Amino acid sequence: MDGAGSEAASSAVEVTGLSKAFGARNVLHDINLAIPKGGFVSIVGRSGCGKSTLLRLLVGLDAPSSGRVDAGGAQARLVFQEPRLLPWASVGANVAVGLGRAPTASDAAVVQETLSLVGLADRAKAWPSTLSGGQRQRVALARALVSHPGFLALDEPFGALDALTRLDMQSLLETVWRRQGFTAVLVTHDVAEAVALGDRVVLIDDGRIALDVPVAVERPRMHGDPRLAAIEAQVLQRLFQA
Repeated sequence: MDGAGSEAASSAVEVTGLSKAFGARNVLHDINLAIPKGGFVSIVGRSGCGKSTLLRLLVGLDAPSSGRVDAGGAQARLVFQEPRLLPWASVGANVAVGLGRAPTASDAAVVQETLSLVGLADRAKAWPSTLSGGQRQRVALARALVSHPGFLALDEPFGALDALTRLDMQSLLETVWRRQGFTAVLVTHDVAEAVALGDRVVLIDDGRIALDVPVAVERPRMHGDPRLAAIEAQVLQRLFQA
């Protein structure tokens, strides 16, 4: 099932005339962006271009200076680059934090199901310190998914991982997205990752959308596909012109 196939669990995201300033510094300027239900948009750009600020606005962690963000009332969750796990809590307890309330006895099955979804069915009682970097990021992803959000935002979630683990996590994210059908926005510095995962790649330059290119390649995708390489080259060419 493709990401758009579970519309009941997801929501369209509409951004209209969005601007954000911190004091005298304008970070984002008149951003207009429409993401369909169940869509997957990758956002790239140089450091300091406003990518993470846009992501925080999308999930409601910051308020815009002008314009608006409409996520259709969907529950939103944000996955950071660092797993930010509670070291004194078990893996299962860390995932349960994502419920946003005190867990009940019946929630144990939901937590276990979500851990199975990310390939950690046997690690519910483990401590975070015993996990690899990739496993800790899987726990962070499970924590975001346990409440079945309609909108998932990811801020460079695989940036600290080694190359092979990063590829594994990309595949996992795509599999979970296609299965659950949430709307996803990924911020990344890795253009190849952006192209491999996104339905579209949006390039932010100096706080503005400089490029919005579709990735019309069927899924699952293969690394090394010349069609993906051509889109990557297009994005990189525009990025180096920025």
